[in-house]
Amino acid sequence: MQRYFILNEQINDHIIRMNKDDSFHIHKVMRMKKNDQIICVDEDEKVYLCEIVDDLHVRIIEVLSQNNELDVRVRLIYGLPKADKFEWVLQKCTELGVSEVVPFLSNRSLIKMDEQRFEKKRERLEKIIKEACEQSCRNRKVILHKPCKLKDLQQFEANHYLVAYEEEAKHKENYNFIKVLNQLKANDVINIIVGPEGGFDQEEINDLLERGYLACSLGKRILRSETAPIEMMSVIAFYRELI
Repeated sequence: MQRYFILNEQINDHIIRMNKDDSFHIHKVMRMKKNDQIICVDEDEKVYLCEIVDDLHVRIIEVLSQNNELDVRVRLIYGLPKADKFEWVLQKCTELGVSEVVPFLSNRSLIKMDEQRFEKKRERLEKIIKEACEQSCRNRKVILHKPCKLKDLQQFEANHYLVAYEEEAKHKENYNFIKVLNQLKANDVINIIVGPEGGFDQEEINDLLERGYLACSLGKRILRSETAPIEMMSVIAFYRELI
């Protein structure tokens, strides 16, 4: 069933006033009509079964007991790649259950992005997140942070810290990722860091290790920057939901 994220202020006495974009999608894209049913999710993660009243309004029929979130919170700190790659990773990691995404400006990032330039792209990025959350039946929207640098990472506290580092694959290190997966408990927060196309320089890796991050391999093969986050999210989701 089609799902839409709404603001709490859109609800008034069991009637939800849909925004123009969602209303267009309901009636023009999905070709839905009066009395057809949709799912709405508010800012408190409450899930409502609704029926269409008219072009802009739906009526709440019942509150559903439904939770499609991972039982751990995964924060992806990602070295900014080229724009189209970032959008793709943002979409796929949202589908796989990531909780937060922190764009990371590495010494080897191929693009230069300040906060002002990033904010100009935020509307498009937030739309990608919203649509991916709706498509994958999420209960909450992913938080997209402003770009940060290495010195800013102390604000992102977690229970577990991992950094994907291709040099570890050459040394056949495959224990740290498994070790952390086995230590994860419900409601834990895990930070995973993936570098940009150029990878990390040694100074950055040393800094992260001093901060308590564990360098980990993702297998024998060296993955592209846009592949590694998908790999890590897939493995975490598998461990938490399918084992």
